[in-house]
Amino acid sequence: MKYPIALLMAGLAGFAHAQTMKPGLWEFKQTPQLDPARKAQMEQAQKAMESMPPERRKMMEDMMAQRGVSMNMAGGTITIKTCVTKEQAERNMAPVTHHGNCTQDVKRSGSTIQTHFVCTDPASEGDATVTLRGSEGFTNDVTIRRERQGKTETTKVSGEGRWLAADCGDVQPMKTPAK
Repeated sequence: MKYPIALLMAGLAGFAHAQTMKPGLWEFKQTPQLDPARKAQMEQAQKAMESMPPERRKMMEDMMAQRGVSMNMAGGTITIKTCVTKEQAERNMAPVTHHGNCTQDVKRSGSTIQTHFVCTDPASEGDATVTLRGSEGFTNDVTIRRERQGKTETTKVSGEGRWLAADCGDVQPMKTPAK
């Protein structure tokens, strides 16, 4: 599921460059509108996690937490919890990874941010609209397009992000590469 999560996060990165985020624990809830095959893959991934022996599942969850991500895919919604440090908030660094070698064109009008992004790994492009709710939240709609087996595949995702607490608990900050 690297593809939708990484590209979704690329689409949300415009949020970081336009508003100072509140440092602390954040939660993103994103619901992709998937074709039946992709939906089945997501359900399989969730079932695989649920059926893992407890020690293996804990190992996977701990590995993800070390990268700054606590994730749940129940009910077709991807829920990610991550920590934004004070330094990331001051630099307007969103808790996103930069997989996909993406470039972005970001435009803001009031509390609405429009982002067009182009990625090379995998080759894709898309548009995101983020509506800010102060420094503690936002809603978003993202459309991702990519070529797959000679056809253009479109994935739409809607969701929200919200600040949960000043203390991140055991969720570590996501590592963001220097640009």
